[in-house]
Amino acid sequence: MNIFGTADLFPRDAIEARATNARALSMSCALSAAGLASRFHRSVSLRTRTSARPTSVLSRRSRTRTPGSRGCANRAADGDMSSFLDEADFDAMREAMSLFDEQRDTVIKRSRDITKASKVAIYCLHRGEMDKADAQIAQALAAADELTTVVEANPQLRNSGSYSGGLEEYAEAAIFAHFIRTGTVLSSAALPRCNGDEYLGGILDFTGELNRYCVARATERDVAAVRKCRDVVDALMGIFLKFDFRNGALRKKYDGLKYTLKKMENTLYEMSLTSAAAKRSREDGEEDQPEGKRRDGDGDDE
Repeated sequence: MNIFGTADLFPRDAIEARATNARALSMSCALSAAGLASRFHRSVSLRTRTSARPTSVLSRRSRTRTPGSRGCANRAADGDMSSFLDEADFDAMREAMSLFDEQRDTVIKRSRDITKASKVAIYCLHRGEMDKADAQIAQALAAADELTTVVEANPQLRNSGSYSGGLEEYAEAAIFAHFIRTGTVLSSAALPRCNGDEYLGGILDFTGELNRYCVARATERDVAAVRKCRDVVDALMGIFLKFDFRNGALRKKYDGLKYTLKKMENTLYEMSLTSAAAKRSREDGEEDQPEGKRRDGDGDDE
């Protein structure tokens, strides 16, 4: 009971019990914190002592943990490997790989010269500079001859891409120059340095240059030259239809041949339309003139 004669909401015994529990909890927390701090200090001191140990002691321990390392070191120091391998065999392979790398670098560099000279020759042919084109084709051929010995000794270098691609470009330039002079396609026998794939690749590339040449002739209203280009590509299309090309560079080039033929046919068709329109325009102009003036004109012509 309190002073007001009513019962207490919080009895004194309950309050004292709660206070006792709170004091006990705070003491246990303090002890736990002290224990953690002591453990932390002990671990830090242990790490410090470990890091401060001499390296010689650590190295000795590491050596004692690998008992087989001493035997390997002794065998390596002796240098006697002939009992379990042929070192000369590996030296020969290493020298062969080094020689192959040197030859490969030489072939790549000189093949670039073949490709560059052939491209310049094609550019000169489109401009009508035949003498310059012949000089560039001869330069490309000389570069190819320099690599013949190396490539024949190691066929892998020929099929690596650079040399074969350069010969395709050379074949394209030589075939294009021969066509401009003679109107015929150069045979593979006239290009002995090119194999079958390289010659066919040069022929297919030649049709692309022939399309450019056809457009240039069309601007000059040279219908006969345009028709000649169309006939050549049409004949090549019929020949290549007999081939069974697998997926590869030749297949991709062959797929573009039909588009080249279509472009030439469209060019020839447009030229025929413009010729017919010009003829009709002249006829209409003559009909519009008075009859007397036409007679006077006829008399003037006589």
